[in-house]
Amino acid sequence: MSSRTLYTSLISFFSIAIIGCQTQGTGSKSSLTDLTTSSAQGRIQATNYTIPKGAGVEQLVSKALSHHPSLVAARHKINRLQAKVPQAASLPDPKARISAGSLAETAAGQVSSIVGLEQSIPFPGKRKARASAAQKEADASRAELDSLKLRIAERVRIAYWNYYLASRTTAINRDSKAVLKTIQEVVESRVKANQANQADLLRVSTEISKVDQQLIMASQQASSAKAMLNSLLNRPTNSSLPYPRSSSIPSSSSLNNLIAKAESSHPSIRAGQARMNAFQHRLKNAELDFFPDLMIGAQYATVSDSGLSGVANGRDQAMLTLGFTIPLWDKPRKAKVREANAGIAEMAANVAGSRAELRQRIEDAWFQTKSSREMIQIFDERLIPDATQAYELSLQSYSAGKQSFVDVLDTWRLLLKLQLQQENSRAALGKASAALKSAAAIR
Repeated sequence: MSSRTLYTSLISFFSIAIIGCQTQGTGSKSSLTDLTTSSAQGRIQATNYTIPKGAGVEQLVSKALSHHPSLVAARHKINRLQAKVPQAASLPDPKARISAGSLAETAAGQVSSIVGLEQSIPFPGKRKARASAAQKEADASRAELDSLKLRIAERVRIAYWNYYLASRTTAINRDSKAVLKTIQEVVESRVKANQANQADLLRVSTEISKVDQQLIMASQQASSAKAMLNSLLNRPTNSSLPYPRSSSIPSSSSLNNLIAKAESSHPSIRAGQARMNAFQHRLKNAELDFFPDLMIGAQYATVSDSGLSGVANGRDQAMLTLGFTIPLWDKPRKAKVREANAGIAEMAANVAGSRAELRQRIEDAWFQTKSSREMIQIFDERLIPDATQAYELSLQSYSAGKQSFVDVLDTWRLLLKLQLQQENSRAALGKASAALKSAAAIR
């Protein structure tokens, strides 16, 4: 075997060996990916992890942002899109060619084999435009992760305040039932003394039954809110939760400041702007597609010294090649330009729509928090104290035989109604504040 034939054989052998190594490496990476996927799936299963006994709404929000499965999925999406950036920026793989058989006869001798390499080089700016578009898509997914965090935090806060309202409704109705039991005892003593009639006892019994009905409804609402909270915390729905408590809610900034901040930096706005930039880079790439790509290569031909020519010297041949693509078909390239322009217009409209929606959400939530604060103040300073005093006076007058039992029930019903409305206003303030934080991108 000649040295030239041995050289060609070695090139072929190493090419096959490299391909085999790459195939084996791919298999091991696939196994590693399977293990990583299984581990990630194990981490996002619902678990009954411990929540501190005195944890408030913000502590629950923090727990939800650490355990919610959709956030895990969003982070994997970011990694997936980020991995596309080096793919878009890289050169195409070079091409290798090996030719053998009845090749050309030259003056130097019979060509026995040809080995060549060819590399395609995109027109300057194409790879950068593709990579920039891919990076902007990854940036958009990061902004979407922030937006998802805001939505989950809002849902946790709303579920918490629903849980609070149901729990407080239960507590108030239980206290009211205890009050009615006391009233019932007073009525029974007056009936025995012939100072009241059986109709008053029936009225008390009816009111107690109504309270029992409200307790059943409140218990169901508390269970539903608790299940929702545990679901958002990625825990089994029947897991125990700390008893909800009212927390102070600081006053918000001015309405105009909140709107200005949301319109400029809300994650949904940033996501739309990033996608619009991605389409702008795609447009740049589409415009560059009208220019040819360059192809450079090198070939090495082994020549036999036993050619037909008498002057054959067996001298090997080496050569460089240069070529380029011909961007002949304009129709698909023009379609890519139209697609990118339509994408830019679409994202610009989406950003404008998001700004309009944010303005509406912020204004609505801001005025709700304002009215809820005013209502709570009225209940605390005037309505509840006055109703409590009216009830106590009516009960004293009834005990002294100066008022009818109907008057006692009327004042008691009014006090109960105002107490429930007061807690409803507190819950409304909490839920309106949750919506305002989400719309204004406040953590």
